[in-house]
Amino acid sequence: MRKLERPKMLGSMGIENIVLNLVIVIALLPLLSFVLLLFLGRFLPGRSGPVATALVGASFAASLYVLFQVLTRGNVASSMVWHVAGSARFTLGLLVDELTVFMLVVVTSISFVIHLYSIGYMHREKRLSWYFAVLSLFTAAMLSLVIADNYLQLYISWELVGLCSYLLIGFWFEKKSASDAAKKAFIVTRLGDVGLSLGIILIYVSTGSFIFSEVFQQAEGLSMTLVTAITLLLFCGAAGKSAQFPLHVWLPDAMEGPTPVNALVDAATKIGAGVYLVARNFPLFELSAFSTGTVVWIGAISALMAATMAMVMTDIKRVLAYSTVSQVGYMMVALGTGGYFAGIFHLMTHAFSKALLFLGSGSIIHAAHTQDITETGGLYRRMKITAITFILGALSISGLPLFSGFWSSDQILRDVYNYNFIIYVILTFTSILTAFYMFRLVFLTFFGRKGDKAEYAHESPPVMSIPLILLAIPTVLVGLIGSPFLPEAYRFFTLFAPESFGVRQVEANYAVMGGPIAADLAGILLAYLIYQRNLRPQDWLARYLGPYYRVLLHKYYFDEIYLFLIVRPVLRLSDFIGRFDLAVIDRVVNWVGDSGLRFASAIGIFDLGVIDGIVNWVGDTMLDNSSRFRLSQTGYTLNYLLFFFAAVALLVLWIQFA
Repeated sequence: MRKLERPKMLGSMGIENIVLNLVIVIALLPLLSFVLLLFLGRFLPGRSGPVATALVGASFAASLYVLFQVLTRGNVASSMVWHVAGSARFTLGLLVDELTVFMLVVVTSISFVIHLYSIGYMHREKRLSWYFAVLSLFTAAMLSLVIADNYLQLYISWELVGLCSYLLIGFWFEKKSASDAAKKAFIVTRLGDVGLSLGIILIYVSTGSFIFSEVFQQAEGLSMTLVTAITLLLFCGAAGKSAQFPLHVWLPDAMEGPTPVNALVDAATKIGAGVYLVARNFPLFELSAFSTGTVVWIGAISALMAATMAMVMTDIKRVLAYSTVSQVGYMMVALGTGGYFAGIFHLMTHAFSKALLFLGSGSIIHAAHTQDITETGGLYRRMKITAITFILGALSISGLPLFSGFWSSDQILRDVYNYNFIIYVILTFTSILTAFYMFRLVFLTFFGRKGDKAEYAHESPPVMSIPLILLAIPTVLVGLIGSPFLPEAYRFFTLFAPESFGVRQVEANYAVMGGPIAADLAGILLAYLIYQRNLRPQDWLARYLGPYYRVLLHKYYFDEIYLFLIVRPVLRLSDFIGRFDLAVIDRVVNWVGDSGLRFASAIGIFDLGVIDGIVNWVGDTMLDNSSRFRLSQTGYTLNYLLFFFAAVALLVLWIQFA
């Protein structure tokens, strides 16, 4: 068994305090934005967006400084006792290690760009201050989640992330589809959160602590069955938040929310939270082969299944939503196979690429006023900035060489090749589908026959197009960190994969790399032949996929299955319980109440007629007798002497004759 290394501490206490204080500030600045806009937003017409963007931008700048300090000087941690109940101690603490600072930079950078983009995209909304307030709170919740050093603190932030996503997905609650989507996201993720809460309870019962480092130190002494149970319960929470099979059904419907919200959910917050949870608990998962195997297979199934559904969707945001489910599946496979670095690296490259694609889709929707990609052909000439940046994002997600997504997905596939060849084949086939549906999206939207909605389309204003350019830069370049072209950067970045975690560093295998590259090119070529050369591409898919096409259109009937097996039975049970409550429980309660009233009425009558009658009779009798005896009190001494001698005479007679 390997022993977990204790976190390295920063060399200088002064720098350590600065880092700790900055980490607190990083999380508090978006929270400050929420408070300001919540209470003062009405007094800041048109300024809510710039205020929120500036504060989140300051968090991003501070995150870069913290990243530099931690990677060059070491980790830092601090905690304080929050509450003591008997022998139980509850703490609040900060854990600032490589994983933490990585997440801080990813979350704040993408959130900053999305806040900036929202200034243009949401400028006509009436509840603009509320939108930016909750968007800032969403960011603050995710930041507080990644800096927590214990499960209790993590869980509080975890639930706050869920609440914010509910509020933002249902921002346009006037639309029934949006309110239904918000409720669906909230309820489905709650199913996973039940597992997470049970896992945290089991951790505390088993170890007597909520603190990550203490739990990891004691984990090797726990039984394999207990560790497996804990990790599977934790993975339930991760699968729910990250929309993995079979809890993936909420994410496509969540596209009813504003597009910038979808970008933040899919790229940097809610979806990333599940991956972060597995990565943070990597020392626990690696102790259970069954749990890691479960993570791998769930990830592989999610990746393949979501990719097949993305092939037939015509809603641009739903295509990207299923793409997110698929790509997160890659991350889960990487973590399950021990590829800690590969999983985290792919989380980063995917975050920038997917944020770019979602904001690009928002630009398309803003210009063409439709989400249907069959209505938007020929947009390239009218929206060149959007088109070029969108294509760059598609190339990265597809895993084409030299783009960020290539280096991270290549690392995953090399890890998987050495783990399980079947999983490698599944992910390689998924790569074909990924390239196919991404360039199906590109060709139908920007090229080919001009759609009905494209005639009056125009490029988005600078406040929306500049964020696309900003995201395109890391989409192309950030992957070089994990490439052989920058070996020093690669070595530096692998600090995210501590040796104590037992992470394998896999050497380049060009035969293994060649398969996915060929698969990607094949997928792009197939999309080109169908959607550029075929005049009726939708008929082609329906014709060649046959009955499977309808299955994909209905999303494998998951919604119908859940409706039949869970929703309707629960509604029927609720209706039965309601009727039983009305017919039986309420009747019993009402009978008890009525009986009480009748008994009280009888007691009242008895009290009035008997008890009060006796009391009144005694009182009246005493009053009458006292009135008579009062007559003897004349106030004359002669009368009193007469009564005295009469009494003496009677006493003498009584003694004489007695």
